[in-house]
Amino acid sequence: MQDIASPKKPKSLWKLRVLAASVSLMGLVMAASAATIDLNGTIGPIIDSIIDLIPSIVSLIVAIVPAVITLAVVGFIVGFLDKILQMLKL
Repeated sequence: MQDIASPKKPKSLWKLRVLAASVSLMGLVMAASAATIDLNGTIGPIIDSIIDLIPSIVSLIVAIVPAVITLAVVGFIVGFLDKILQMLKL
């Protein structure tokens, strides 16, 4: 009796695909490293815009913090008085 089995794929096929992908990625990296990249022209404007935003963020925080502290104090006082009234059962 013949053993009918499904044909198996060769195991070396995925190794060949991985090797081909690796070689193509190495080629891209070498081509990119050969080109000159101006980091000052690329990253410099981004850093400048972040530095320009920092004072406005600080002023926003300074404007919001007193309101948050006030709301926290009022919330604590209201909660404290509510607990006192609950203990007195009024």
